[in-house]
Amino acid sequence: MRLKDKVSIITGGASGIGKATVIRFAEEGAKVVFCCRSKDKAAAFMEELKAAGLSENVRYFSCDVSKEEDVIALCEYTKSEFGNCEILFNNAGVHQAGKLHETSLADWDRIMNIDLRGVYLMCYHILPQMIEKQYGSIINMSSVSGIAADYAMCAYNTAKGAITNLTRSMALDYAGDNIRVNAVCPGIIRTEIAEHTFTCVPGSEDMFRDAYPVHYIADPVEVANAVVFLAARESDFITGVNLPIDGGITCHTGQPCTGTY
Repeated sequence: MRLKDKVSIITGGASGIGKATVIRFAEEGAKVVFCCRSKDKAAAFMEELKAAGLSENVRYFSCDVSKEEDVIALCEYTKSEFGNCEILFNNAGVHQAGKLHETSLADWDRIMNIDLRGVYLMCYHILPQMIEKQYGSIINMSSVSGIAADYAMCAYNTAKGAITNLTRSMALDYAGDNIRVNAVCPGIIRTEIAEHTFTCVPGSEDMFRDAYPVHYIADPVEVANAVVFLAARESDFITGVNLPIDGGITCHTGQPCTGTY
C-alpha cells in the first residue's frame, strides 16, 4: 500500500474529485480525515465507505475552510485522532462564472474566501505539524484555469492563478523541512459542477469533448490517482510542480487545425 498509515486531510471530500481521492487514499492504506460543509452528504458517503469496507481509518469532520476557527478545530481533531498530519490535499473550492464587471463583490469574496483563503488557512495551521514531523506532502487544487485564462471566469481564474504561484513559493520555503508542495491542474472532469454546466448549456458537453485532444471527459478518479502519486514517497523528488491533468488542452497554441485528425 503506497500510503500505509499516512495521516491525511482532504478538504471538500464528500463529492467529485475529493470523494474519489478519499476512496483512493483509503484503498492505499492512509488514515484519512475528510471535511465538507454538508453533514448529510458526508453521512451518506461514510455509509458508502462502510459498505465497501473502507471506513475503518476514515473520519469526517464538519469544516468550512474559509473560517479559521473551523480549520483550527479540524487540524486539532486530526492530530488527536491519528497524529501529526503528513498529507494535505486542499481540494475544497467553488466555481463562479462572469466577467469582472458582472462579478459582484459578494461573489468575488466567496471565490477568494473558499478557493484561496481556504488553502492559506489549511496550510498555515497544518504546517507546524509537518515541520514538527520533518515530513509532509501538500497537494493544492489548482486548474488549467490557473495556468491560462478562460472567457468570463475572472474571479475563478484569479484564485486558481494565485494557487499556482503559491504552490511554487511554498515549495521553495519548505523544502528544507522535507515538505513537498505541488498542485494538480485538472481540465474538464465529470463532477457535479461540470454536469450542471452540461445541463444548463445545451451542447456544452460535446463542445468540451471536441475541444480536448483526447476527445473525452475524465472521471474524478483520474485526478485522484495523480494526487495519490504526489502524496506517495515515490514522488519524493517532485516539488513545486503544477501538474496539468487535462487531456492535452494546455499543450495547444489555440491555432486552428488545417488538416484531418
